[in-house]
Amino acid sequence: MGNCVSRSQQPFTTSHSSSAEMNLETTIPDDGLPIAEPTTSFWTIPAAPIATHQSQENLPSHADVVIIGSGISGASFARTLLEHGDSLNVVMLEAQDACSGATGRNGGHIFAATYHDYGYLKKSVGEDMAKKMVRFRKAHLDEILAIAAEEGITEYTQCRAVEGVDVYFDKPTFKEAQRKLQVYQRDMGEHAGSYACYEGLDAQEKFHLSPLAVGCIATRAGAIHPYRFVTSILSRLLTDYPKEFEIYTRAPCTSIDEPTSSCPFYRLTTPRGVITTPHVVHLTNAYAPALLPSLRGAIFPIRETMTAQRPGRSLHASTLHGGRSFVFFDSPRKGFDYLTQLPGGEHELMFGAGFESRTDSEANGMYGVHSAAHVGGAMPIYFGAESWGAEALPATPTYEEDVGVGMWAAGRVKAIWSGLLSESADSMPWVGKVPVNVAGRKVPPISSAPSALIDPCSNTKELKSALTAAPGEWIAAGYSGEGMVHAWLSSKAVALMLLGEDLTEVKTWLPDLFSVTEERVKVAKRTFKPDVMLSGKKRVFSL
Repeated sequence: MGNCVSRSQQPFTTSHSSSAEMNLETTIPDDGLPIAEPTTSFWTIPAAPIATHQSQENLPSHADVVIIGSGISGASFARTLLEHGDSLNVVMLEAQDACSGATGRNGGHIFAATYHDYGYLKKSVGEDMAKKMVRFRKAHLDEILAIAAEEGITEYTQCRAVEGVDVYFDKPTFKEAQRKLQVYQRDMGEHAGSYACYEGLDAQEKFHLSPLAVGCIATRAGAIHPYRFVTSILSRLLTDYPKEFEIYTRAPCTSIDEPTSSCPFYRLTTPRGVITTPHVVHLTNAYAPALLPSLRGAIFPIRETMTAQRPGRSLHASTLHGGRSFVFFDSPRKGFDYLTQLPGGEHELMFGAGFESRTDSEANGMYGVHSAAHVGGAMPIYFGAESWGAEALPATPTYEEDVGVGMWAAGRVKAIWSGLLSESADSMPWVGKVPVNVAGRKVPPISSAPSALIDPCSNTKELKSALTAAPGEWIAAGYSGEGMVHAWLSSKAVALMLLGEDLTEVKTWLPDLFSVTEERVKVAKRTFKPDVMLSGKKRVFSL
């Protein structure tokens, strides 16, 4: 998770198993709803105060906007909507606990795939659009750093810029990466950012890596505690907007009915009751096709394994106690793994990858033996025995750090869990209003949109002003494992669209190819190529 999928256009292409495409559909239950994950994410302990939040005993019967999902997309959308909107009643529905999905189970990586994907994007969508898509990804680091500062949660969420290092263990792959970097830097100019290449012994000594490493490419990246980031923002919104914003956890939306002559709104059914609304916002990423069946085949679920591990006693020279993040390209046939490190506590290494094969993981949400074994044993190999050093012993926690003691293993692998991320069939997120033919439901009449009286003393309809755009369904999903460098701004844009804001400025940074159209859905399904999509770490499917 984090960003482990999108670097799919790395300099390796491979054959694929005939079952690879089928495997993409095996990790969601038949009803398509989020499951109660059987593994505990290290990020989510201790649980946030809003983890099981219920704003009221009973679900309200109506809201101006209903948000489905409480991860980073939901936090971005709600924050933008409430801070730019005018007294809208907003309800957020979460199937499980707050931020219990991909955001609360990822790697905390804010590390955009840039030169890795640029050449492929340039060929696919043209140079100008390729540049815009890369700039969009890169913009997320400074955006998230700024949001954390505005919220006053920078230290608490461990939000920081780091040195991001791509480590290569295959010479042809590294040479091709260098070529791609040159093309990227030439075309992007001042927008490329700063990169440094290190080869052979220079790379090994600079970053204290295994003698097996053949080269590195380093640049600026970021890292964060994603669970704290999202739950802190949602908590603050509940406090600042007590009348406007409500959250209901453990309230999955099981169906959406279109408006009728007797009810001019969408009708959402949950185990806690029914709620009507003119606006439905789908922010469930891999689970979006459950309520938008037309997107099945356009957005796929993929399960991946994450760990929290105690660093070897000599590893501080490599990781700088959380000052560096790594992506390891271990083989041209298997793709990559990724690593961040916590700046405090036991300086846990948040190490992940390992996509699940069909035989490993069905719909029960458990990680597979193959992927767990891989992530549990890879790091001393990547860094080398000397740089890793002796195995660390569990630290004695202070009173403040005592939460979770007894839950974690005492060895190197302190915690291991899995999570569900999404892959878009055309490798681009799906962002914006959902057309009627894609949603499969009629939209509520324009008269059902939230409105306010221009003159509070008048009851004439002519003096009412709409508070939002025309009713409908909206989405931001399909981040292809790159949610931390796509979700925040995508969801922010959707909120501004729903509010009917002037989008002139938004269009300067949001790629218009992310828009949802019936034609795009058809083309994405028709042109889906597992050999392209499953390159990189997704090759685990065919082992």
